[in-house]
Amino acid sequence: MLTYYIMKLVSKVFCILPWRVGLAFGNCLGRLGLMFVPEWRMRMAAANVQECLGVSPEEARKIADQSVVKFGRMIIEVLRFPLLNPETIQSVVKTDGLEYLEEAYAKGKGALMCTGHFGNWELLGADVALHGYPMLSIARKQNNGAMDRFINEYREMAGQKVAYNRGKEGVLAMGRYLKEKHLLGILFDQDTNDTGVTIDLFGKKVITPSGPAVFSRTFGCPILPIFMHYDPDGSCRAKIYPPLYAEKTKDKDKDLFQVTEKLMAILEQEIRSNPPMWFWVHDRWKDGRERFKPKK
Repeated sequence: MLTYYIMKLVSKVFCILPWRVGLAFGNCLGRLGLMFVPEWRMRMAAANVQECLGVSPEEARKIADQSVVKFGRMIIEVLRFPLLNPETIQSVVKTDGLEYLEEAYAKGKGALMCTGHFGNWELLGADVALHGYPMLSIARKQNNGAMDRFINEYREMAGQKVAYNRGKEGVLAMGRYLKEKHLLGILFDQDTNDTGVTIDLFGKKVITPSGPAVFSRTFGCPILPIFMHYDPDGSCRAKIYPPLYAEKTKDKDKDLFQVTEKLMAILEQEIRSNPPMWFWVHDRWKDGRERFKPKK
């Protein structure tokens, strides 16, 4: 557990240091981290950026690099979670569309807060929870037990509850939380190798988790797309979209497809508006290893 206590100490340091110092350190950390990403992944990311956005090879590589470098800042923002509370969060994150969340939550059916690996999704969950909404965030269990303990402690510190995205207990927790009319935070933009919905993303087929659509169809709860941006001035901005609902007809597959297609269209719109915010080094179309990883 030495790693856990080291992270706690580092967190205390960055909570004391001015934000501008932490931001500078985060940028350096991100550029250092760029050196450890396998080159085949960076070439894959740049190629996907170019194919999806139609930019030049130079611009595509710049966007791919920026999408990795931003992780340094994300880490510092999480380390500063002890400074967040319902009063300070509004000076850290500006939230657009909060009225959509208020209106959806008032219906008393719970709500699905759906985002992608876009911007700082950890800070996004904290922002919603610290606005006073009971929030269960669905997370992947970290391979390192000490880091798993640390990040979950900091999520809970910011007002969230946590359930893992694998196993019976996680599924039960999700259903129970929605039945209790609370919020469920879901990352929907990656292929989890489970049964999903085949949708176009930038004109290329991808398998997308159907979880949000299934929960909305089952419980009648709204789906609220939400994304975190870094504005040009360096500030953070959360953007909440109007709610989507899955229909419940006799054609279940069609119901799931239609609302998932709308979610993916919003994701694509968000990526186009601010490309470096997305996690391009993920092999989203499942062809990156074959195309770019050196053969042994």
